[in-house]
Amino acid sequence: MYEIFADLHVHIGRTENNKPIKITAAKSLNFANIAKECKERKGISVVGIIDCASPYVIEDIENFLKTGDAYEIEDGGIIYKDKICIILGSEIETSEINDNGKTGSAHNLCYFPKLKDIKAFSKEMQKYIKNITLSSQRACISAYELVDIVEKYNGVLIPAHCFTPHKSFYGNCTDRLEKIFKEKYNKIFAIELGLSSDTFLADTISELEGKTFITNSDAHSLPKIAREYNKILVNDISYKELMMALKNQENRKVIKNYGLDPKLR
Repeated sequence: MYEIFADLHVHIGRTENNKPIKITAAKSLNFANIAKECKERKGISVVGIIDCASPYVIEDIENFLKTGDAYEIEDGGIIYKDKICIILGSEIETSEINDNGKTGSAHNLCYFPKLKDIKAFSKEMQKYIKNITLSSQRACISAYELVDIVEKYNGVLIPAHCFTPHKSFYGNCTDRLEKIFKEKYNKIFAIELGLSSDTFLADTISELEGKTFITNSDAHSLPKIAREYNKILVNDISYKELMMALKNQENRKVIKNYGLDPKLR
């Protein structure tokens, strides 16, 4: 087993053909450039790209696989030049009823092992999202409902940047995640801390005992990749190994989260 670094929340700004995905992200932030940045500059071995449910991005991924520089593996993920494992993800904004009875919204990170899985997920989510081509679009369903859809296509759901003032569960919707996920809460085995929190703060919340904490860049430009990241102990780089680490199985685990003190934000 060995230690690797992972950043599991990176956006795409534009496609190779300059189609907009994340409006607020840099145009240079496309699928191929993210892979190159992780390999050549950042030392990131596992990267989660969370706009892969966009049909435009799916087209880019299919073209990327045709170059011969990357290939899918049986244990899930796309391997780039035998050095980087790309995890296919989608950030979905769900509609929640907050503790005051008002409508709130929260972001969820959904990760899938294979391209065929996220393609099927994308097709189904078009029923709930007005513009599936754009990043982090609001779905007219709750996270409670989203869990089952993600699971249907072999994926997992992780609450995103849980403590940020906007678009998060603790920051915008509830004082307890269990109120949101109810009897499905045991399916939530990890949460993303985000730039507004750290392990020390999250450890003060009793319902998070036993949950794995991850922290990621939420990069909107290439230089921002790995501004926050995780050190993870795995046997190799794959979706399967990553999930085992997030679930703390068979000695795989997240060893450390790295990021600035939230007070400096």
